[in-house]
Formats: sequence, structure tokens, C-alpha cells
Amino acid sequence: MNNYFKQIFSLTGFIIFVFCMTLPSFAGEDSVRLLQRAYEKGELDYGTALNHKIDAVFNKHKLPKAYQSDMPVKSATRIIQEARKNSHLLYRDNQFILQRPTDASDVDYYGPGVTVLTYDSSEHFRIHYAETGINTVYGSDGDPATVPEYVTNLAGYLEESWTEIIINMVYDEPPSDGTAGGDGKLDVYLVDMDSYGYTSFDTGLSDVYIVVENDFTGFPENIDTDQRQGALKATASHEFFHTSQVQYTTNTTANLWWMEATATWMEDVMYPEVKDYLNYTGFKYDDANDNGQWDSGETWYAIDGVTSEGTASRPNRWFDFPNRSLNSEDDTHEYGAIIFPKYLVTIYGNGIIKAIWDRIGSGDTALNAISNELLSRGTTFSATLGLFQAANYKRDYPDGAYYPIIRHEATYTSYPQSLSGTVNHLSSRYYAFKPTGDSSALTLTFNNMDSGNLAVKLILNRTSGGYDEQDITLNSPSISHLVSGFSAGSTYSKVALIVMNTSPSQDAEAFSISSGAVGTSSGGGGGGGGCFIATAAYGSYLSPEVHVLRRFRDYHLLTNPAGRLFVRYYYEYSPPVADYISRHTALKTTARFTLTPLVYAIKYPFYALIVAFILLLYPARSAVRRLSGPVQR
Repeated sequence: MNNYFKQIFSLTGFIIFVFCMTLPSFAGEDSVRLLQRAYEKGELDYGTALNHKIDAVFNKHKLPKAYQSDMPVKSATRIIQEARKNSHLLYRDNQFILQRPTDASDVDYYGPGVTVLTYDSSEHFRIHYAETGINTVYGSDGDPATVPEYVTNLAGYLEESWTEIIINMVYDEPPSDGTAGGDGKLDVYLVDMDSYGYTSFDTGLSDVYIVVENDFTGFPENIDTDQRQGALKATASHEFFHTSQVQYTTNTTANLWWMEATATWMEDVMYPEVKDYLNYTGFKYDDANDNGQWDSGETWYAIDGVTSEGTASRPNRWFDFPNRSLNSEDDTHEYGAIIFPKYLVTIYGNGIIKAIWDRIGSGDTALNAISNELLSRGTTFSATLGLFQAANYKRDYPDGAYYPIIRHEATYTSYPQSLSGTVNHLSSRYYAFKPTGDSSALTLTFNNMDSGNLAVKLILNRTSGGYDEQDITLNSPSISHLVSGFSAGSTYSKVALIVMNTSPSQDAEAFSISSGAVGTSSGGGGGGGGCFIATAAYGSYLSPEVHVLRRFRDYHLLTNPAGRLFVRYYYEYSPPVADYISRHTALKTTARFTLTPLVYAIKYPFYALIVAFILLLYPARSAVRRLSGPVQR
């Protein structure tokens, strides 16, 4: 009997193990991204990669194991358009994507002998589906006389999208396709795919049609009460918006990132209860060591921000890659870029997205259209990017509670520190500085960052809660900046530094920054704990004279507003002077001669007052004698 139970328990454990191993985790990258990376590395030629991408959408099991992924493709629109533009490279087995699923000359979508049913009771759409074969629609009972609820729900979501996008928002509507698909309505085809859906057309914009996944089994979660319906809502609104977008442009080379970012944004406008887009912005985590990065062992959560997903294998998404260009594409980043239109809308309202699309329709690329529209509203793309990056740090959005901390390159807790690197166009790098036990101010020096493309913003975390912001003007080769009140119990408990490249095209902009904490025993701050000129004059940060001046700064100047203002401007303008003095012996001597009386006045204030009194007394006595006239003898 004991052996019997042992066998039962072993078999149960094995079944659970196999089941867990086969559950889709969605923790990695989709097959299309894996294939693109292989092509970029030279592991696949372009034609092979392109055909494999078609397989990734329609039959991922045909792919080599190395490129198979459980993560479905969000929207296959780009892949289909890429394949159409390079149709001469398609294998015979993949040429079916050049035609509609119901074209008489092609049977690869639904298969031979399958009856394709239609539902066209809606005003603007005709939906094609099957109740037999591999493309059987979810909820089918096999009776052609009854229309599955999945189909009628899709029709409803599409009509709602038409009303909002075309009627209320006044975007361009897709024109009638004549008799293609059977009538002039917009055709929607339900087929089995490893993608949510895609939008395509036959020979021109009047032949546009949509293809949607037939059941959404095994797709990433959303927060709708019915996740299958949530995926259907998101796809209906996303792909329908694509049918309007292609009335403005088919230049996917320059505009695809914006097409996908705004189509994903439209999902959230239409159905905010779904939030499928959170799969692409990123997953919250507990930053236990407060370093601005997810580290293995820290708990991360599902897209609802509440359900624990464990402490390993956290997927990297948009908030994990601020160093990637805003307009970059990798089959997840362009969907996570929904954050940018969401930011624009929080400032200007939904109408700004339409205004940008109107400019694209007039011939602008997406980046130019955004820049020109912002100029028309009295600001610049560069200024907006700075505010955008600050909002991402603070997660200052209506859905911000769902978002993870934006990834930091490093967080510093000891000084001095030097950081350098490069930043690509329309991207940024985040750093954080935390005070040491006896620090009172943070010094930052920016070296050779005045190319015109770089910008720096500081986010000051107030100890009492909330933030202050400071922009650094990079208008000379060396800029120094002081943040006072930098201590655990003072004004600021942390300082975040964002280095941005605001150029729309220039990559690899170099930056170099040195930092120091004033008041620490280790010094720092660009040469002597911030006492730049004194250190240059006396030759060492450890000089007794420098120590006297440093204590005066910490205990007298930094304790009042006027003193802090003086110190701030001193750190902003003195480093170049100190550097010049340090390279000329005669100037060092002159500086010491000038500073020594000040040092002794600070060190011996009583005697300094006596000397000052005597010095003032002599001219006063002389003045009295002059006023009294000549002395009579």
C-alpha cells in the first residue's frame, strides 16, 4: 500500500511539473524580436529572417527551437507590410499573406473544405469566421445558424471604435472596398495566429482589411474581468485605428513607432478597463535596496501591480530601457511608447494626437509632426522631453500606480564619483545620489557637455515628500552646480539626475559628470570638497586653511538662505577659476595672500574684530581732525 501511494504522489508531482513547465510565462521576448536580433548579428540573412517572422505569426512550431517563444506578437501589421514590400523574397508557403484569407485562389488561411461564415449585421463591418478546422472561432457550437458570442461581441467593439474614432474624434475613415470581401463594408477575418491581429490592404488604401486572433487562448493577461474579451476589445480598437492611420500615411519606415504607440493609446481610450498595454510598459517590483533597478530576488508583480509573480525571471519592458530611443522598434518598445502620447494628452488633451496625425497626413514624419505641433503650442520638443522624462521618474500619470520604477544606471552613496558614457537620440540615462552621514550639499560638475544636444534635469526628492526640479543650463565646457540641504534629515533625501539627448537623430552623444558631497570627510566635489579656489591656492584639500573655510561654509553659510545662495553661485562659477589658478604658481601665491586674512578672521574672530576696529578707528580719527580745522599753536 505504501508503494502504491508513493507511485501516486510521484505521478502527481510529475504531472504538476510538466504542467508548470508548459504554462506560457510571457517572461521573454517574442519570436519576431529573437529573429530580428539574429538577423542583426548576421546569424540569419534577411530573406530567411523575413520568412521566419511569417512563421512566428502563423505557425511558430515551424521555427527553429532557438526562435520559439511563448510571447505572442502584439500586432503583426509591420511584419505583413514588410513582407508585402519584399514579396519576391517570400517562400511559396508564405505567399498566402499577400491575399485576403477568403480569396478564392488561396486556401492556406482557412484550409480546403472549410465553410467561411459571415456576420454583417453591423453597420460598418463584415466579419468572416469558421466553425470547423483549426480556425474555429471561440464559443462555436458548430451550428452555422447561430452566431458565436465572440463574433457578435467583436462586432460591437468595432462599432464602438468607429463611433469614437471616426465620429467623435473625426479621424479619417477607411473608404469602401467595393466588392472585395463580398460588399463595401470593412472586412474582418478571424483566424488562428500567434498574434493579436494585423491590418493589411490589397493594392491600395481603399482595400484595407483586418485580421484578428480567433480565440485568444494562452495570451498575456489583462485586468478586464473577462480577459478573453479584454484582449478582443484591445485588438478591435488597436487594429481599427490602424485602418484610419493608413489613410494619413503608409510610410512605416519613419512612422511605425508612432502608429503603434498611438494605436496602443487608443486601446486605453476606448477600453480603460483592459490595460493590456501594461504588458509592454513594464512590471512593478519591490526595489528593496532602493537602487532603481530590479535585482534577482526582489519580488515583482503581474500587470495588476498586486499579484506576486515571484523573485526571478522578470521581463524587461519599456521602463527598463530609458536608454533606447523614443522612436526605436523591437516588437515591444513601440507599444510601451504609449507612455509618450499618454504624457502629451495629460498636458494638452486628446486633440493633440489628432493634430499630429493631421500634420503627418500633410507630409510630415511623426517626429517632425510632433515637433511642429509643440512649436505651435508655444513650446519645443526638447523642453517637452525633459518634462516627459521627469514624469516617468515620478510616474506622474493616472495609471502611474501600475508602472515600475524607471531603470537607473547607478545609485551612488559615497563620494567623489565620476560618471561618463554616451546617450543616443531621444533617449536618456538616470542616476541617483543619496547623502552620506555627514553630508550637507551635493556638488555636480558637467564637463564638455555643451554640444547643444544634451540636456540635464535634476529631480530632488524632498524628505517631507514630493519633488523639486532643476534644469542645468549646459552653455559652457564646465558647469558646476550645488544642491544644498542634501542629507538624510535635511531638505533632500535623494537627488536623481537625468541625462538626455534631445536630438532627433544624433547618436552617441558623450557626457562626463563628477560629483561630490560637501561636508563629508572624504571631500569630493571637483577638487577639495567643493572648496575649489582654496584647494587650488593651498595645494591640498587637507590643508588647515581649507579646513577652516570648509567649516565656515558648512556651519554658517549653508545654514541660512543668503549663505546658501552665495555658495550656490560660488560652485557654479569658481571651478574654471580654480583650475586656472592651480596651473600657475604666481597666481597660487596671490590667492594665498588674498585668502589668508580671511582664514585668520574666521579662525580668530575676536582678534579680527580688534584689528577691524583699529583699522576703522584710524580713518575716523583723521576725519575728525580734518573737520576740526587746523590746530592752533
